[in-house]
Amino acid sequence: MSLIQRIDALLPQTQCGKCGHPGCKPYAEGIVDGEPINKCPPGGDETIAALAELLKIPVLELDISRGSAPPQVAYIREAECIGCTKCIQACPIDAIVGAAKLMHTVLIDECTGCDLCVAPCPVDCIEMHPLPLGTLPVVGGLAFNLDEQRARAAKRDHARQRFERRNERLQREEQQKQAEREARAQRAAQPAVTASDPVQAALERVRAQKAAGADAALKKAKIDVAMSRAQLHKSLKAFGHPPTFEQQAQLIVLQQQFEAAEHALAKLESSAPPASAVVAPAKDADLKRAKIQLAMRRAELKKAQTAEAAPEQITTLEQALRDAEQALHAAEDTSEQPLPDLLRVEKRPIDSHLRQLKTELAYARADLNKLERRADTATETLDKARARLQDAERQVQDHVAP
Repeated sequence: MSLIQRIDALLPQTQCGKCGHPGCKPYAEGIVDGEPINKCPPGGDETIAALAELLKIPVLELDISRGSAPPQVAYIREAECIGCTKCIQACPIDAIVGAAKLMHTVLIDECTGCDLCVAPCPVDCIEMHPLPLGTLPVVGGLAFNLDEQRARAAKRDHARQRFERRNERLQREEQQKQAEREARAQRAAQPAVTASDPVQAALERVRAQKAAGADAALKKAKIDVAMSRAQLHKSLKAFGHPPTFEQQAQLIVLQQQFEAAEHALAKLESSAPPASAVVAPAKDADLKRAKIQLAMRRAELKKAQTAEAAPEQITTLEQALRDAEQALHAAEDTSEQPLPDLLRVEKRPIDSHLRQLKTELAYARADLNKLERRADTATETLDKARARLQDAERQVQDHVAP
């Protein structure tokens, strides 16, 4: 073994990057080049002592400026996971399993506690749990009945193997993608190569390049439409009812972006050869746009009524709402989708005070759950949170009770 390999064998193989390098092996290379041996928080004093003994240099104190990394494992609150796969992509040893839009979970026996999966999570549903003191490391699902030092060495070797296998897999996938891209480019240029006439070959090459560019532009336009539509729908669901003035301004901007993306897509599709398959999506897009416009006009009217706006403004908004309803009916008539089977339901008037009480109750419950999950929460803080929750529940019951 080379000196770099021997140093790498002593490092904890968390690949956490706290040493300033993208992995344990690059840090081993840095140590050979003269870097200090005290930059690895997961390894701690044990790793520093082992490195000092190997290199025959004095033992240094751990560089506390790089933070602490006690023995820990990642835990996903699976009920809150949205299946975005960002943590799967961040894990350096493939210790997280799951699929897009499905629940993810951590393989506890494989996790090295690098905490690289915590930051990418968009819903903050990953937390680090400390390992119980005295627990022997587990390697590949089997507990080693050896002394603790040999068990840790075995776990390091196992983590290194998983890290190397993951890198090899990613490299194979990238090579496969590159080969597919080159094959597509070769197929696109094939007519120009096989043409016998040089002029015809040049024309075929130009046509192939234009076709490839048009296909790429069309795909990008479709992706832009899908992303802008999803962002608009997500905002409509997330904002309050009625939305605030700032939220309404954001909705208008998102609606304009969605319409601009649809306009660009329609322009590209109009330049493509006509096909019957593209008629229905265009009509469906008009129908979706009409529904969004109706929802926005209805929200604007409700907001103005709640704020007791001027009668002239109310009249203008009511007319805009009627126009949006007519536009929706027109879009439904031209769309090939079946008309919805509507059933009118008489709704009770909205109790704004009850809504405020229920909102406070939800916040109080969420704050208490958050505090209970933290191990360092003071008893006085928990008591105040419980009292707040009880008071919120009592106010809701008193308001609802006849």
